[in-house]
Amino acid sequence: MIIPDSNQQIKSFKISIPLIKTVVIVAFSIIMAATISLVYFGKTTAYLYTVIAEKDKKIAQLTSLKEEQDKKIATLDKNAQLVNEKIKGLDELEEKVRRMVGLSTSTPSRGNVSRDIRGESNISYDNETTAELISEIDQKTQNLQDLISKVAARLDYLNSIPSVYPVYGTTTSSFGTRKSPFGYGSEFHPGIDISVPVGTPVKAAGKGVVTYAGWLSGYGNVVIIDHGYGIQSVYGHNSQILVKVGQNVKRGDIIAKSGNTGRSTGPHVHFEIRVNGNPVDPMKYLAKGN
Repeated sequence: MIIPDSNQQIKSFKISIPLIKTVVIVAFSIIMAATISLVYFGKTTAYLYTVIAEKDKKIAQLTSLKEEQDKKIATLDKNAQLVNEKIKGLDELEEKVRRMVGLSTSTPSRGNVSRDIRGESNISYDNETTAELISEIDQKTQNLQDLISKVAARLDYLNSIPSVYPVYGTTTSSFGTRKSPFGYGSEFHPGIDISVPVGTPVKAAGKGVVTYAGWLSGYGNVVIIDHGYGIQSVYGHNSQILVKVGQNVKRGDIIAKSGNTGRSTGPHVHFEIRVNGNPVDPMKYLAKGN
């Protein structure tokens, strides 16, 4: 019932019970639906916040990992560069040795690292592998340096030994026991005699230092060269001496002119080789150079 003021009539309405029930049910349904929606929305929002937080955490972890990897890559690149420099130095030493001994240049690969691969800028090695490679390369470098010293000594020896004829002519007397050219008995001949005209240039048979240049009984004008390694060479019966004591000579340098001085029966060069002061057959050395 609606009761207005005194000037109007009372109005009355009738609402049926089923309608009230329907309204209540609809209202309750709406309220429940709203409540369920709010609960679902709240849970969904919380889940999304959790997912987002986890994503942010993973992104932070990945960012940190990337920074660490960048540092490792930089270290590996530096290691690769160090290895390349070591190998380059090793190749230079190898090339030096090859030039010293007259070998042709080669480009072999070392282990599993080829020259083509080494040239790539993106090749890296881990620290352990790099340390092993550097250690191995250092050892090979030391071996090559030792080899260079040995080769240099060998080359010095080869340049020093009296291995070429001082003159080219007819060998008239060999090393060893012979019949005396002066007509009586036999004698020991400590060298070889090479017949050549007077004035023929006499050349040093190997690199060395002149230790005697002058007159010596029996040898006439003689030059003696010390080649080191306990080896000396003797050049006798010269008409003229062209070197002085203490002078350094190389193989092939002219040291005198041939003649017929001293105990001699004709123009020739007496060539003698002494090892530790004892005469040896010169042919053992001349065979190495001829």
